[in-house]
Amino acid sequence: MRALTILVAEDELLTRMVLERSVVQWGYQVVSAVDGEHALEVLRTRSVDVCILDWDMPGVSGLEICSWVRANAKNAIPYMILITSKNQPREIQAGYEAGADDYLTKPCDLKYLRRRIATVAEKMRRQEQWLEQANSESAERPGFAGLSPLDIYLSDLRLMRRKT
Repeated sequence: MRALTILVAEDELLTRMVLERSVVQWGYQVVSAVDGEHALEVLRTRSVDVCILDWDMPGVSGLEICSWVRANAKNAIPYMILITSKNQPREIQAGYEAGADDYLTKPCDLKYLRRRIATVAEKMRRQEQWLEQANSESAERPGFAGLSPLDIYLSDLRLMRRKT
């Protein structure tokens, strides 16, 4: 399995450097953005697995990026983590409603962040294995290749109607 690509979008230099260094040490590829506009450009032009987004960035906020990704994603939607000093329940709820998958308050607990990213990587690995297995099984049984569960269910209904 390939290494995850992680977008770190943070306008504060020191925080961005710590996050970038940590992501690389954990064995992932990092793409960096210094503000929301640059983060959107990365998301338009590259495939990213995880986004670590600062909520308060100049131009476009991390919250706006979450909303944009949910509305405009053509393929797989990256796992989105908002990092912010905002910690009021209504702010946390706004983050989730905008499309964030996770929410961390600053200063960020790097051990927790690492665990969350490792969980995402494991889920992606399992999904790839499942798809490979499903593809190999459908190749072995060409009669079922390309059939969805709905197709199979509908054909079962048709067979039951014929019997009655």
